[in-house]
Amino acid sequence: MNPLIIPRTEHPISRSMIDEEALKVLYRLHRHGFLSYLVGGSVRDLLLGKVPKDFDIATNAHPHEIYTLFKNSRIIGRRFRLVHVFFKGGKTVEVSTFRSHSEFEETLTDDGQILRTDSFGTPQEDALRRDITINGLFYNISDFTIIDYVGGKADLERKMIRNIGDPDEKFKQDPVRMIRVIRHAARTGFHIEEKTCQAIMRHREEIKKCSPSRVRDEFLRELKEGVAKPSLSLMLQTSLLLSLFPNLDRIFGDRNPFKDRDRQLFLSLFGLVDELIKMNRPIPESILFAVFLTPILQVLTPGHPSLGERERHLYRDQTIRLVTQEILTPFSISKGTKEIAYQALVAQSYLRKAIQRGLIPKRMRMKKYFREAVLLFGLKAKAKGEEVPPLLRNAVPSDLLPWWPKETRRRRRKF
Repeated sequence: MNPLIIPRTEHPISRSMIDEEALKVLYRLHRHGFLSYLVGGSVRDLLLGKVPKDFDIATNAHPHEIYTLFKNSRIIGRRFRLVHVFFKGGKTVEVSTFRSHSEFEETLTDDGQILRTDSFGTPQEDALRRDITINGLFYNISDFTIIDYVGGKADLERKMIRNIGDPDEKFKQDPVRMIRVIRHAARTGFHIEEKTCQAIMRHREEIKKCSPSRVRDEFLRELKEGVAKPSLSLMLQTSLLLSLFPNLDRIFGDRNPFKDRDRQLFLSLFGLVDELIKMNRPIPESILFAVFLTPILQVLTPGHPSLGERERHLYRDQTIRLVTQEILTPFSISKGTKEIAYQALVAQSYLRKAIQRGLIPKRMRMKKYFREAVLLFGLKAKAKGEEVPPLLRNAVPSDLLPWWPKETRRRRRKF
């Protein structure tokens, strides 16, 4: 396959847009006779006029050759080895050797054993093993051209997310790719190619075969990068979310007559999460999960009207505990994260009661999850068009709930 070579005069990427440390790595590899390409998301972002978070490099040098060139480096990884080159100020540049297949594709031997070894390849093979076309572009430091084996430049212009190769085959090899396709569509605002979208819907149940820790890490990226609302909306449209969390069918499935209302609340909550993240206010994983569980708990926790107040509280707390364990445990969520999520959810009724009484007890304010509970309370109130009373927002730092600034008390004048 002959790649499309885009000369410097026909693309906007200049060396001034690339981090100094990445340039040092690119040029040292090039000077020692190796191919030296800027790859993946960094090329995509530069073409879109964005500032990349990371500058990843690919080369035909093997890991030990890269390590020999950079004394400030370390080889990492067991199955697919990478080299991290370290610079002052904590900056790290990741360098990989061109590969012939993905880290998570498994090769079977004749006797049915899984062979897990490094499989170095050519630039073309490296491009073809990537997930989507717009991540398959290379920037060549030797002549400043862009090398396109996969039609990524055309898809950038068409604002399309398209799988490289046969999506049915790629999703069977590594179902986590379905989550990545959706995340990239949410990040860019591009539409998913119809063939790729249909393949996600056909193979969504394959996601259950993946390692829980991998699914957890990929799903958390959906929630942490400021595009949770569009990501989750696409996951609902393709039903991939219900394959990941079958319990959510009770909320978003056809059995729930209020599914549209609950869906709106769910997406509104994560729209507010996105706002906070874009304000550089990171949200603890415990609260991300607590927000995620809120719609299902809205349906399950009211309790029967014949129950007394004490019995309703007991029923609610037990239900929250059960739902938290049932939904989060299969994904290897840490015990501490689950416990804070549980405590923040349980605290919601106590916060409402404190507001009614006009007093937040000191023992409540001293709880280590108090700020998380107030943040969750504020997110739910904002999503429902309500307001957090001054009593509550004055009990936490003013930047925790940016929609309602802390009320400042006027100092009494002395006469």
